[in-house]
Amino acid sequence: MNKRPDGYHNLVSTFIKIPSGEVLYVSESTAGIDVVNANINIKGENIILKALRVAREEGFKIPPLNVKIHKSIPPGSGLGAGSGNAAAILKFFQAERIAPKVGADVPFLCSEYHMALVSGIGDHIEKAPAGAVHGVVAVPDWQTETKKAYDELDTMGYGVDMMLARTEMRDIYHANAGKKVGLLPNDFLKVLLKDHTKYKQLFDMFDKAGADAWGVSGSGSAAFAILKEPIKFKWPSYIKHVLYF
Repeated sequence: MNKRPDGYHNLVSTFIKIPSGEVLYVSESTAGIDVVNANINIKGENIILKALRVAREEGFKIPPLNVKIHKSIPPGSGLGAGSGNAAAILKFFQAERIAPKVGADVPFLCSEYHMALVSGIGDHIEKAPAGAVHGVVAVPDWQTETKKAYDELDTMGYGVDMMLARTEMRDIYHANAGKKVGLLPNDFLKVLLKDHTKYKQLFDMFDKAGADAWGVSGSGSAAFAILKEPIKFKWPSYIKHVLYF
């Protein structure tokens, strides 16, 4: 990924939707302002509040809302759960066109695609073949701050050839269908491995179990594996949540 003059980052990545289990309860706010509550603490500007703010700035007539979130995916895991909740709000108010201004993964989550090649600032979405696959996502007991991860990559002066990255992703889609790929490329892994060498243990476990591919989700902290069939793993103690798809 590369940082743009406007502060955004160009990216090339594969996105896939998996069931999150998170639930939103939405009603008009009697307080006259947006109120968002969740069953766990969310640091920084809640992305739902951002989505509502941007939607109104773009002319959508949305009344003050009271939103209760039942979260089942920990923040800082790189699984886009918060972005999925924001996408649900935008879709409800038919405001999908502003999704790129809310977050890089929100346009895809507003789309009808199950899996896609996403590029630009998340606003260019190409449907990708999505055969029947099994997968597992392991969420460790540490979290990743997305902004901090981007800042560290920028400090490293890291940049990639975006056309080569697109070719790399297309090769993974087509040439390696049904074959073992191994570790999938992710620029953030360079940052994550500095502080968390336990990813190597997880990747080795996935490899020995016969997974087709593995890697980290987004900017982390979650790790995942693509499997030919469901596998029951014996998880190390630092894995706190496991999702199967």
